[in-house]
Amino acid sequence: MRTIAIEAADARPLNLSEIAEHVTPIVLEKSVTLQNIFLTSEYLFGASISSVVQFDSSGKFIRSIDCGGYVTSNVTADTINKELYVPVGEKIKCYDFSGNFKREFSLSAGSIYCLYHKGFLWVQCEQLLPDASLIFFLYKINSTTGETTTFPFDVKYEPLRDENGNVTGAMGAIGCLSIYNDEVAVSLNRERALFTIQQGKCAPLIQWDISPPLNAKEKLGLCTHGFIGKYLKIEYPINAKSSTFLENVETGDKYNINQLVDDVFNTNGHCVIRLMAQKGYFYFSKERRDIKENSIGNIPPNSGQVIFIVKTK
Repeated sequence: MRTIAIEAADARPLNLSEIAEHVTPIVLEKSVTLQNIFLTSEYLFGASISSVVQFDSSGKFIRSIDCGGYVTSNVTADTINKELYVPVGEKIKCYDFSGNFKREFSLSAGSIYCLYHKGFLWVQCEQLLPDASLIFFLYKINSTTGETTTFPFDVKYEPLRDENGNVTGAMGAIGCLSIYNDEVAVSLNRERALFTIQQGKCAPLIQWDISPPLNAKEKLGLCTHGFIGKYLKIEYPINAKSSTFLENVETGDKYNINQLVDDVFNTNGHCVIRLMAQKGYFYFSKERRDIKENSIGNIPPNSGQVIFIVKTK
């Protein structure tokens, strides 16, 4: 297993143009709260709180798909068969690209992330035990037959306790799945490792050490890790601010970033790198007030946010 040393003091601003091959802005016609997006050649699907919001590729609002429960983090899709998959609690719901419900897959634990890859749904799940601790699983589901294989984690989160040792609640987790070398890479926000399937279970592939070590509060930060095509992304919170380590695993080039600066469209503020389920792409979003006049053309004054799709070099 490989170990990466990250020196927080070395983090510096980075211009977007250093890692971006091209950047495509999509002005959303309707302002919505999005947890994550999935882009096809025709549509942009956004995971909202209890629905999936569908836009066309130019940002025109098409419809909102009510999913009947809390959507967990993201959506994913089979672009060949035009099927959208949405993790909702202990189910994965499938819709066509016109918003019609098709079928669903039941899980034995609550989903925290979902990824479609080559005919299979990979679903990261957590299970709450009676003592309020959490254990984790990765499910591989045949999207046609529903046949399921389970891969456990060597990770368990103990419950939160007060100063007297009494249980006050569950720890909770944010997950993420990405693709590297045609394999699924798995992460949990509070683990300093990326996992892959090894000998029938999820075992660490890469781990990292951050100097100085994170304090207890920083360890609870909501960070996601994974691969953006050939880039390894490690996010970590320092002094209440999010920093990002990127490594081009083909060239070995490394970037320790405390601020990603948009020098392509010259928008204001830090560009937060958000993973997408598409190889080699990430996105960041900006509000209308962060976009300088005419920097991306005329934007209607009442437009929603703008999603910037970044194809990495």
